[in-house]
Amino acid sequence: MKNFTLTLLTLLLASSFIYAGGLVTNTNQSTAWTRMLVRDASIDIDAVFFNPAGLTKLKDGFHISLSNQSIFQKQTITSGYPYLNDPEYVGNITAPLFPSVYMAYKTGRWAFSLGFNPYGGGGGASFDRGLPMIEKPIAGAAAQFAPYGVTGYSADIAFEGTSVYYGLQGGVSFAISDAISVFAGARYVMATNTYQGHLKDVSFQTAEGTVRADAFMNNVAQVAYEGAAQLSGYATMMEPYLDTYGNFTFDQVIAATEGDPNLQSQVIALRDGLTELTSQDAGNMTLSSGHDTFLGYAAGYTAQGNQLSVGSQLMADQEADVTQTGNAITPIVGLNLAFLDDDLIISAKYEFFTKMDLTNETPEGKGFVTGFDPETGQPIEMFPDGGKTNADIPAFLSLGIRYQISDKVNVQGGYHTYFDKQAGWAKDENGVELIDRNFTEYGAGVEYYVTKNFLLSAGYLAAITGVNDQYQSDLDYSLSTTTLGLGGAIAFNDTFKLQFGGFYTMYNSETVTIDDIVGTPENPVHLIYGETYDKATWGLSLGLDISIHKKKK
Repeated sequence: MKNFTLTLLTLLLASSFIYAGGLVTNTNQSTAWTRMLVRDASIDIDAVFFNPAGLTKLKDGFHISLSNQSIFQKQTITSGYPYLNDPEYVGNITAPLFPSVYMAYKTGRWAFSLGFNPYGGGGGASFDRGLPMIEKPIAGAAAQFAPYGVTGYSADIAFEGTSVYYGLQGGVSFAISDAISVFAGARYVMATNTYQGHLKDVSFQTAEGTVRADAFMNNVAQVAYEGAAQLSGYATMMEPYLDTYGNFTFDQVIAATEGDPNLQSQVIALRDGLTELTSQDAGNMTLSSGHDTFLGYAAGYTAQGNQLSVGSQLMADQEADVTQTGNAITPIVGLNLAFLDDDLIISAKYEFFTKMDLTNETPEGKGFVTGFDPETGQPIEMFPDGGKTNADIPAFLSLGIRYQISDKVNVQGGYHTYFDKQAGWAKDENGVELIDRNFTEYGAGVEYYVTKNFLLSAGYLAAITGVNDQYQSDLDYSLSTTTLGLGGAIAFNDTFKLQFGGFYTMYNSETVTIDDIVGTPENPVHLIYGETYDKATWGLSLGLDISIHKKKK
């Protein structure tokens, strides 16, 4: 009988809530980004995040940027697992508040900056039917119990999760010359994930009606235990005769006991019972072998009963209520090169690899039981209190270029690479590589000044994931994308500028082949099927830039 292990959603990374960026990092960090998608060579206030070395190009004074994005994502998973009631699972992720706050003070060759934003995650997910990983063990169990009269199943499954990695960034920019500026700073990352969900009312449908799965399995376990006791009783019944007839076959003993009808009838019954049990003629089996066979089958029935008993506990109602927290510091350096009276800007930013672990805070009984320790009988939880999960933040390199073609038009280009292969989660617990190559992005954007104080912009961004099929699962998957952005800005005067924009991200759906092993450990069966992953994301944003600077006389 198969081990029944139910698993609730465990998002080891914030990646299921990522909107634009790598597997962990958000790069959609200003309203100006939403309308243009490429800000790596920015010399405006959002350069605090995108190009901090370029802040030396601001006018002397104090600069502030306040923006918020409302972002919505739909995740769709279609599973080919053959026993599911419904193969499609939909998760809705919302982030109505996705703020970015930047401040910079520029004086002479120096610029001092602060930034605050959701560096990773930044939303909440709701899966009203759970996920395939949660439901497949239930569906598989119902199929496995078909010989016992089970015709279907039902369950109340739900999951909600939130994830946000807030980043507080500070640093100093310095202009070595009019052409060369540098930046040094750091970001303090504060990560919080929450998971709440339940698995309730797991039931099997039978000809007699609906019955709770745990009760059904306990009944089958009781039958197994009774069968084990009966077989052990047969073995005990044989023990007085083993010294005399142990090396005799059943047929030989039957022939030798014609003068003892009672013993002969017992041996005939034992022989016929073994024949039925093993589906082989037991007449040529010795009594010693028959005795051991009865005990072996009894042990198997007992083990089967134990598995069913444990499985029934896993089918009982369960809840999860987990908070994961962690923090880390990311060093950041930057370079800005300016040519042609600042009409041509070339930039680079490098964020260093950041080691981070998340620690579970789990109330008693809310960690979701996935099994039991065979020695102590203690429950094994998926989210044990105090347990740690690796959540390394990969190093990140961005390169940008900006060219002012005319007074009315400037174009920007950008390239990003995320060094995912260095992260602790780039391999699974068995050392299998999950990342074939680093995640990359490239894009282009254009701004057109309709008037001196009003501009429109558009952008294009392509992202190419580097994960392999071993990484992909309904818990966490990464897809290559194409994003389009559109928007503009209105400068009311030299102090206030309103930013507005929106973007839409199209994902390349992917189908992976899954090889599940079902059946018993002695007779495993490979169940091969496909699972398709898809997403769609869109967002709208408003922002206000404020510049308090010295006016030219």
